[in-house]
Amino acid sequence: MISGLRPEKRMRTRHLTILLTDIKGFTSRTASGSRSDMVALLRKHKELVLPALEKFRGTLVKTIGDAFLVTFDSPTDAVLCGVEIQEILKEHNSEKTGRERIEIRIAINSGEVAVAEDGDIFGDAVNITARLESIAEPGEVFFTEAVYLAMNKREVPSSEIGYRQFKGIPERIKVFRVLRETPVGSQGVAPARDDQAAEAPGETPAAARAPAQRAGFWRRTAALLLDALLFAMIIGTLGIRACGPAASVSSEESKDLPTAMELENIRINKEGIEISGRDGGGVTIKKHGAAVLGPDGRVWRSKKHVNVGAGNDRSRVPVAMLLWALYGGLLVWRFGATPGKKIMGIKVVDNETGGRVGADKAFLRAFFSLASLFLMLGYIWAAWQKEGRTWHDIIAGTRAIKI
Repeated sequence: MISGLRPEKRMRTRHLTILLTDIKGFTSRTASGSRSDMVALLRKHKELVLPALEKFRGTLVKTIGDAFLVTFDSPTDAVLCGVEIQEILKEHNSEKTGRERIEIRIAINSGEVAVAEDGDIFGDAVNITARLESIAEPGEVFFTEAVYLAMNKREVPSSEIGYRQFKGIPERIKVFRVLRETPVGSQGVAPARDDQAAEAPGETPAAARAPAQRAGFWRRTAALLLDALLFAMIIGTLGIRACGPAASVSSEESKDLPTAMELENIRINKEGIEISGRDGGGVTIKKHGAAVLGPDGRVWRSKKHVNVGAGNDRSRVPVAMLLWALYGGLLVWRFGATPGKKIMGIKVVDNETGGRVGADKAFLRAFFSLASLFLMLGYIWAAWQKEGRTWHDIIAGTRAIKI
């Protein structure tokens, strides 16, 4: 041995299941809370979580601030432990509000790890667990395909989320979550149905894989009409109007008319079309002819040779379209649905996780909904698409489900 160099710690490798927990919003709570509040929070966190770890024979490797890194010999025990922790916290939070609530994310992965003499663990399996924890939903238990393939599937109902690409991990990882809507252990009681038995080995049963039904074409169309009506009432009440192009009016009988008119309003009824300008002028077009009203109130009438054309001022922005996109994006991001969708029992969720839609996806979905609205082609596409996803759902990575 070269003098001055310390011998490296001997490592041994083991195949373990790794569970990682993390408190939601802990960093922001640390920044805004006192030290005594954080100490009390962490103490309560340990009091609630540690008994479950011991019950399922978990080995606490280390705590990292608000996070617990735990290993299990059994993948099934690890997942059952995660479920019990979430149930304990759910009961704790039922009587708490605000900062007293403790919501955690749980991620589980299995693989070969290097175990140091002090019990710490290293390796790709640990890194994947940490990446998975970063996308896990509070109150949920997420786990990888490695865990799913090794655990007792009849003890824990699960749902496939899909493949995710994690930073620093070359291959895509298939992710699952525990179906907490179904009581743990219920799959071991009910006999397997014929349609479940016919599925390929290792696949999630159809009932567990798709717990939520897609929202149908007519339901979504009704929700769209309700939202359009509400949106029109809102902008009408606030006095907001879309900026549009200028209109030019010419007539052989009225050479002195202004060559351009700023549009104020357009009305279409059974008698014809009425166009009013901001300067007091206007145009009416009916089956018997047209009438043009100048800014001074003078009316020219002509049954023939009256042409009405639209200008093309590209510098103007269609404000109503922009507001419509902001309306849909903000409400889906904050509440998971617009008022029309709420009334029709529809919720928008992330297509991969089945959870809440992030701000980026919500606004991307809202802006591209304008493309789906063109002749309703995006919605008609969804009626024939297997998962019932519109163009804007596919682009944003979302889907609409019945609730």
